Amino acid sequence: MVLLQNPHRLRAFTLIELLVVVTIIAILVALLFPAIDTMRKASYVAPCMNHQRQIVAALLTYAADHQGRLPDIAVEAGGGDSERWDVKIAEYLNMPHAKFYGANANSLRCPSAKKGTWFTYGLPYAGGDRRVFARRAQSFDPPAGNPNNKGSARLVNLPTSTILIADAYDPNNITSDLFYSPWGNYPLTTDQDGDGVNDSSGNLPPPRKFNCIDPRHGNGKAFIGGAVDGSVRLITIREWAENPKYWGPEY
Repeated sequence: MVLLQNPHRLRAFTLIELLVVVTIIAILVALLFPAIDTMRKASYVAPCMNHQRQIVAALLTYAADHQGRLPDIAVEAGGGDSERWDVKIAEYLNMPHAKFYGANANSLRCPSAKKGTWFTYGLPYAGGDRRVFARRAQSFDPPAGNPNNKGSARLVNLPTSTILIADAYDPNNITSDLFYSPWGNYPLTTDQDGDGVNDSSGNLPPPRKFNCIDPRHGNGKAFIGGAVDGSVRLITIREWAENPKYWGPEY
């Protein structure tokens, strides 16, 4: 007696076939994850640029209302928080300063920035008279040696390519709102990324790389910066280190 096979019976996969399928899926996942991660990080560039455009516009509008002068980073010798730059431009951003700067800030934050920082960007600070933004002490106004510069700079004295705000991070101070201009007290004397170009100051204690500019975009090689001319763009660390046009005037 001949038994006929059931034509509707399903053929089972062998163990080897299952292993091949699992291996192919694992390879596809391994190939897709880096691409997805790259796309995710690239999607952070647009909102970060938009945030910096708003801040640059606020700084420029403030200057236009104050004889062309940028706000001071702070006023020392008893000036108080009301004299800080973030308080000064809050009205130009139409939001309380604590909303974009402070422990509970939740606006105008770069999606790629490290968690817990009070402000995800920084303003350039050089010290001495080589200044874009100044910590103006009430006891020497105007500063000695530069009678034309009372506190922060006037826009008319700055090259249009001068960076006013940039991605920044100070690992030693989560409340920092600064990066350090190579002019003045913080010259570039150390090559932190090994590309043959000095990009960090030896006068800043480690681990403050790149004078506290944070290359959080472009696969860790670029940052976003907003300039006096109102433009906001990606700048590589090497480009910034090799071009004093971004640093402001050397008084």
